[in-house]
Amino acid sequence: MPRSGHLPLSCSQERLWFVLQLHPGIRAYQFQATIELTGTLDGDALAGALTEVVRRHEIYRTTFADGAEGPRQVVHPPFRVELPVDDLRGEPHPESAARRVIRSAVDAEIPVERLPLVHWRLLRVTDDRHILLHLEHHLVHDGWAFNLFIDELATVYEAYAAGRPSPLPEPELQFADFAAWQRSWLDGPAADEQLAYWRKQLDGVPHFLDLPTDRPRTAVRRFTGDAPRFVVPAHVADRVRGLARRERVSLFTVMLAAFEVLLHHWSGKDDFSVASGVAGRGRPETERLLGMVVNTVALRADLRGDPSFRELLGRVRATTFGALEHQDLPFDRVVAALRPRRVPGRQALCEVLFAFHDAPMRAVRIPGLEVEVIPGITNGSAKFDLNVIAIPRAEQAVGQRGHQESGAIEFIWEYDRDLFDAATVSGAAEEYERLLTAVVTDPGARVSALGRDGEDTK
Repeated sequence: MPRSGHLPLSCSQERLWFVLQLHPGIRAYQFQATIELTGTLDGDALAGALTEVVRRHEIYRTTFADGAEGPRQVVHPPFRVELPVDDLRGEPHPESAARRVIRSAVDAEIPVERLPLVHWRLLRVTDDRHILLHLEHHLVHDGWAFNLFIDELATVYEAYAAGRPSPLPEPELQFADFAAWQRSWLDGPAADEQLAYWRKQLDGVPHFLDLPTDRPRTAVRRFTGDAPRFVVPAHVADRVRGLARRERVSLFTVMLAAFEVLLHHWSGKDDFSVASGVAGRGRPETERLLGMVVNTVALRADLRGDPSFRELLGRVRATTFGALEHQDLPFDRVVAALRPRRVPGRQALCEVLFAFHDAPMRAVRIPGLEVEVIPGITNGSAKFDLNVIAIPRAEQAVGQRGHQESGAIEFIWEYDRDLFDAATVSGAAEEYERLLTAVVTDPGARVSALGRDGEDTK
């Protein structure tokens, strides 16, 4: 794609762009993570590695602007990353001071019309402990891309710290090339075939899932939220993995089916949709591409007829396979085709999400440093009514040396604080873990029997 002309946004970026125009100043689509570094850190090598990643990937030096042909990407020349350092070693309680700095930093808005859309800040807690704060706008981010960033940063830092050049090959593709290709794909027959599938699959499904809320909805959303973390312990998660193997379904299928049971009991509905994010990286050219490729799909939850959980697994498996086979069609095209009723403050087919972050993430090993990556730090906002994010670290490490198919699964329960109380969400998370225990104990139980008062749950 020539860089001299109009550079279109990807479809996911364009959908987000319009959200930003409707809600100026919204922070719900900003991503925060911390990278904790314990050991001997070479600050110059770290700043140099960040500079190299920015040079390699145009998306990290891209801004966004409106134009005669619609929103466009503006790619800027490479620049040196200036890494600010907050030295907290003199504070009475350095760890507490670091948390205060992080809370303040994540509150800031990231403007999309000027550089940079990704920020880094280094907190020096002790002589041998540092925290790298990573802040970026979702227009240049998705979960797969973040894992790639961590992998590249570790590789380049290790080389620079040892006085060697970067061993990484130059990227064969940049994000603007992908966005242009995606636009051309939409004009072809494959897009029409996928749209026909989604029309049939979602025909008749209610466009909104009316979960009982603690406060009435308003016509204008404020996107205020919280994102508590809960852990399904290894002894439960490993039993869920065992059930998935026995039933010949994926771990995602079992956990989504249990989540649908939770929503069924919560709402009283037996036909609704749960949205989920898909990587959208079916083509090998996109596997090492940084940027917002992720797409949203609406997964129809069909609990009609009070099926057994084993029967529900079959339904969820078929729905998931169908969605993966037709995941390339942008979500906004699906919504436009279904023509849902417009309701102020509501998001058709996309109010409750269940995300499964099992994108590959290589274990970060840097000589002289222990590294812990903590993604998804909350900034007090929420994109949806409820967004449950599973982080199965064992599955992220599939294919790596020493990989073990066991371990706890961490969940982030991001929710809209204008709708739900913290106790409500905490109770839902506890109920979800209880449901997982119930379904692995008796997958033949009817969905109705898996309710809070059911015999199988005692």
